[in-house]
Amino acid sequence: MKILVTAAVATLISFPACAEKVAVGCQLVTQYSEDQVGYLLGEARSVIGDQETNRIYGHYVSLRSACQYDGAATRVVNLPPALRDLLAQNGVDIRRFARRM
Repeated sequence: MKILVTAAVATLISFPACAEKVAVGCQLVTQYSEDQVGYLLGEARSVIGDQETNRIYGHYVSLRSACQYDGAATRVVNLPPALRDLLAQNGVDIRRFARRM
């Protein structure tokens, strides 16, 4: 399985330094299953660490819940350079899922 799921979860991360702010919507949640997100988090853990991986999952769950009630729900999050690079290495175009703020 490709790491396309990275786009879904990667935009849900919160790194303060040198991060790019992006707004993420329900398209991410509807396109990727919980299993795919779990796979991604396993891959991303070595790049971003346990704490950030757990934070990403929390953001994912929050957005998924909000999207059940509001199809236009969004979250503004920070995308760190290391994760952005991981996305690019795996052919993921983050612009499909998020817009810069």
